Amino acid sequence: MRKGLLSVILIFLSSILCAASVRGVNIEDTFESTDNLSLFSFTGDVEDASYYDDVHFYLVTQAPGDEVYTWFGHTGLMMESPQGSIMFDWGTFSFSPSFYLDFCFGRLYYTVSTNRADAVINRAISENRRVEITELPMDAAAKKGLMEFLAYNTQKENRNYLYHYYLDNCATRVRDIIDFTGGAFRAWAESIMTGMTFRDLSTLYMNRNWLVSFTLNFLQGPSIDRQLNLYEACFLPDVLNSAVKTFYSLDGNVVFQGDDENNENLPLVCTTLMISLALTLILFLLRHFRHERLYGLVSAVIWLYTGIASSVLFFMMFFTNHDVTYFNENLIFMNPLVFIIAFQSIAAVFRPGKTRKASMYAARILLILSMTDIVLKGLFPLSFIQDNAPVFAFILPLYLLTAFPEKERKQQISEKETDCRRMNAR
Repeated sequence: MRKGLLSVILIFLSSILCAASVRGVNIEDTFESTDNLSLFSFTGDVEDASYYDDVHFYLVTQAPGDEVYTWFGHTGLMMESPQGSIMFDWGTFSFSPSFYLDFCFGRLYYTVSTNRADAVINRAISENRRVEITELPMDAAAKKGLMEFLAYNTQKENRNYLYHYYLDNCATRVRDIIDFTGGAFRAWAESIMTGMTFRDLSTLYMNRNWLVSFTLNFLQGPSIDRQLNLYEACFLPDVLNSAVKTFYSLDGNVVFQGDDENNENLPLVCTTLMISLALTLILFLLRHFRHERLYGLVSAVIWLYTGIASSVLFFMMFFTNHDVTYFNENLIFMNPLVFIIAFQSIAAVFRPGKTRKASMYAARILLILSMTDIVLKGLFPLSFIQDNAPVFAFILPLYLLTAFPEKERKQQISEKETDCRRMNAR
């Protein structure tokens, strides 16, 4: 009776974890992109229009780099004039004393910076990153308006903005500029559906490290699982570059080829399933052949990871401004309850031979919650839109192994009793 009551309570507590996320305190965006662009005129007659014949603007696209924060590439805006070439970069951040705290709470501000264009391009080349430059077709009025806007944007009081990976980054800032200076770019791009989501597109660029890709996919909720139009998809530098060239019928100038990026690895769900099955098989064999200490060690590492990841998700959902984590249904079935399994796995390292009933009951509860979520997704696909197939692929085999150890345990106990009887008979 007590066990049944405890199970019901645990199921109830686990289920309500993602019932609602408390939105973080709204933070002022100190320099909102389109609102500030609308303050300037990019059309009309221009006095001394011939001056702007020697002014040129270029979209500069850098391929992904080796560091995590460069995996998605980079976009800059280069201005050439008789005074020289300047690169405007909306992807600059600084490591202030509060950087990590601000990052944890989703309060990360980025800055527009200006640098010598050749220095920026040479740095990208030294990192072996492909660099492509595409001249943006603009008339004198657009060039004049953009120069005035950039002068305003780079002032100390106007150069900071609240960064958002999908909605407001180095690529979207340049995308908005291209729309204001080039006419109907946004209307054209919004009329084209990509058939992909934010999650689909970003996952393509994270295939070089499974753990990073899986963890970031786990932490992000349903807000990144809607179908995107091409304008929204231009949050990625490569997509923006391709869209601009198509819209204007342009050919880009590849300054440096670099290494070709291969984004054609197996889908994340396939890789995750193979890793999960491999881990499950290792644990099964260790348990079957009674290597309990090693079993406990491997099991503890797996469940500590899942416990920490789910605790981070809980924190981000309820106490930060990371809106991409809100209403994340993964917390229903992969939540801090897994620490029960983790702690009992650690105990198995130091005290092998004991039956771990708490782990079994916790795994069964979480397995029930997993299956419940799968059923709900099947019954209400328009409400449960979150793409969490990789999370199910990872966790279900491990839950099944942990939830049903009894047959093997009873067999081991029976074998031990038989051995004891034989010893006594002698």
